[in-house]
Amino acid sequence: MDPALLTILRCPGCKASGLSDLRAPHCPACGVTIGLSGGVLDVIQASAEPTASSAEQRLMQSQLVARLYDRTWRPAFVRLFAGKGASAELGGVGGEMFIHKHSLAIEEREGPWLDLSCGPGAFTRAIGAAAPGALVVGLDISHAMLEVAATRTRAYSNVALVRGDAHALPFVDGSIGGVNNAGALHVYDDPEQVFREIWRVLRPGGIYVGSTFAEAPSIVGKVVARAAGIRRFAPSELRSWLQRLGFADYEDLRVGGAIIFRARRP
Repeated sequence: MDPALLTILRCPGCKASGLSDLRAPHCPACGVTIGLSGGVLDVIQASAEPTASSAEQRLMQSQLVARLYDRTWRPAFVRLFAGKGASAELGGVGGEMFIHKHSLAIEEREGPWLDLSCGPGAFTRAIGAAAPGALVVGLDISHAMLEVAATRTRAYSNVALVRGDAHALPFVDGSIGGVNNAGALHVYDDPEQVFREIWRVLRPGGIYVGSTFAEAPSIVGKVVARAAGIRRFAPSELRSWLQRLGFADYEDLRVGGAIIFRARRP
């Protein structure tokens, strides 16, 4: 794991910066120890373990879904909720990552980079390859997803994996150069709190790029979305929401029922 990770982490207990000893991470200020297993740093304390509140959140904890996610689950999900055209145009994770990479301007900007709700690590690996000299952190709340990501990112010495909650990011204020947040907004309990946390950890000039669903293209998609607790967002809603929180230069691209958007912390 890249030692640079310790410089941007903050204690999940007292919020102090400067965790010590990557082999046995702990907070010198309050003594809280951080779990480290299988190459994944776990900053969620037992007393703060979140409970899955929707069907999709529970599915993301499944080892079977984690193993099938990139090749089967996610493509089918995009097709159901964004339409066949969107699935074909994005071309799976690879096509979507092409857009995300250029929106983040990875080759022109400095990291560290955060792949928020990284799942099994497809985007994390791609960002790690595109920014070999920068720290890339993949963060997710699912043990199952991170176990798969740990296996698939072993070859990338600049990639670190953290188990954490998007609603309470374990990073120092202004420590992140860019945040990639692909296909996860619809599953958060409180998207505004996630936006606030992204704003907090981005440095001035930092870029936030995300993708989510604008609408379900079919009756079946709408019924399934309602049953799974999946929320959809209008581009105008995202724009006004992010601008109200202080983000600037909002842009978005509609691809079928999907939205890919970008905003900057001034």
